[in-house]
Amino acid sequence: MMGATRRDGGRAHRAIEEKNILPDRDSAVKSSTQSTRVGTLLAATIGVCGCGDLLTVSDPNQITSDELDSQLPLVANGVEGSFHQEIDVWVVYQALLADVYQSTDTSSTLKNIDLGRVSGLESGWIGNAWTRTLGAARDAEERFVRVLGEAGAASSPFTAQVRLTVGLAELYLGMTFCEWQTVPIDAIVSDRQLLLQAERTLTDAIGVARLAQRPEYETAARAARAQAHLLLEHWGGAESDASAIPAGFSYDAAFPQDANRVVRLSNRDHRRAAGLMYKWWPLIETGDEPGHMMDPWTGRPDPRIPVFHAGEVGDDMETPYYSQWKYKALDDGIPLVHFDLMRLIVAEARARVGDYAGATGILNELRASVGLSAHAIPSTGEAMAELVLWERFAELFMEGQRLVDLHRFGLMRGVFEALQDPARPGEGRPSKWGSGC
Repeated sequence: MMGATRRDGGRAHRAIEEKNILPDRDSAVKSSTQSTRVGTLLAATIGVCGCGDLLTVSDPNQITSDELDSQLPLVANGVEGSFHQEIDVWVVYQALLADVYQSTDTSSTLKNIDLGRVSGLESGWIGNAWTRTLGAARDAEERFVRVLGEAGAASSPFTAQVRLTVGLAELYLGMTFCEWQTVPIDAIVSDRQLLLQAERTLTDAIGVARLAQRPEYETAARAARAQAHLLLEHWGGAESDASAIPAGFSYDAAFPQDANRVVRLSNRDHRRAAGLMYKWWPLIETGDEPGHMMDPWTGRPDPRIPVFHAGEVGDDMETPYYSQWKYKALDDGIPLVHFDLMRLIVAEARARVGDYAGATGILNELRASVGLSAHAIPSTGEAMAELVLWERFAELFMEGQRLVDLHRFGLMRGVFEALQDPARPGEGRPSKWGSGC
């Protein structure tokens, strides 16, 4: 189902509707009066270890392979859920390594990421989880063929769901890591190779979704492919795919109750282990009610950047704590691809080929929808890039994209050197996870 966009300090993202293929309520698909979300987060994820025959759960009972053959919705949802369940901590880590968050914790893990001292331990388990998703997806598709036959599997909504998840996992691995292993594990490939593979997989997902008559999966796959095109600098493809996404569409990572770790780790009502970085504090409204970061061009509150600071300190009991306020409930979903992101992609694609007027017009449409005045059309590429980057920061606040942008625009060192902070030097600070960049 296509979801409406809300402009009241957050976005009422609505994920893809189940269309009566999901198991019963106990499957952990989260439904609420605000949204209906695809993506089962199971107590134990089906086939995540690639084991195939058994689903190990916390209950001593086990589901056999034959039983899974009669529960294909459970299999498909398990694959999708295994990808979703790491998005929340990925967002926190991305914000810490970029210039969005700083650690306000006493433990070393978040503090080391904040200071740019990273190793494979911090993010490697996220990558490993997504690699297991790819293995689980391979096993699931083999099961679909065995149960449904090749023709049935080729046009099955379950295959469409799993193929979309594979493409998203490859996309996010390429966005996040300098290099990663392929599945089956037989080679280490570069981020660019991962993104090219994501393009191919998402193209396949579009075709399967069309055969399955599941336009919502087709739309999500096309939106994800637009993102892959953008990261690969395939500007024509990026604009074409992004332009095809209907207004209001959003596909979110879904979390069961009490599971969104952005909220659990960085919300004033829960743990205050990470909060908005000090460079943003002068732009943030303070008071006893939730506020917003100010738009630097107008000095007005920007409804796209909801924050909250009422004088409290972080868990370290000393650092002023500025809380993100985009995600407040522990089961809030996190957008993966959505209409506003698509408009930003179209704007950047036009800017990259010199159409500054067209790019600025799209950015101004997004600003007008939240009551902010228009930008003037820039006369230089540098000024155009500044507008694109700010509007992406505002629209994609706390969606994990800022680090991706600092990397691809080559800005990581300069942004941190501008802080003149000896604890956070720009030289040597990584802009992606792992080696090989």
